[in-house]
Amino acid sequence: MKKKKRIIALIVLFMVCIVFIIPLARCEFLTMMHGKQFDGKELETNMLAKSDYYKVLNYNNNQAEVYYVLKNGYGSVISFHNNDDKWEIEHWKTIWSSTGSASGVIWPYWWHFIYGGF
Repeated sequence: MKKKKRIIALIVLFMVCIVFIIPLARCEFLTMMHGKQFDGKELETNMLAKSDYYKVLNYNNNQAEVYYVLKNGYGSVISFHNNDDKWEIEHWKTIWSSTGSASGVIWPYWWHFIYGGF
């Protein structure tokens, strides 16, 4: 009976790793590989301040999505399109905000909505 409980616990732990850790590791890898290309690009919106940090959510040669975070301020996702080796903003959306009405959740950084309140 104890062996069966251990196996179930290991399966649950494995599933947690797949669902939570792998997407975070993917974003960290993409940020490490391509992040410098998007440093300070949030300022090009003329509405967002310099973020505390950013994470590359998706990346290919033509498009990218970057999550910019200003702690205790906002979390915004900006979509970029590569035009002649220059990343241009396609659109952006504030996911959560500590002062405004945005209160969404972004995967895999689901816990960030706590910064903006419930």
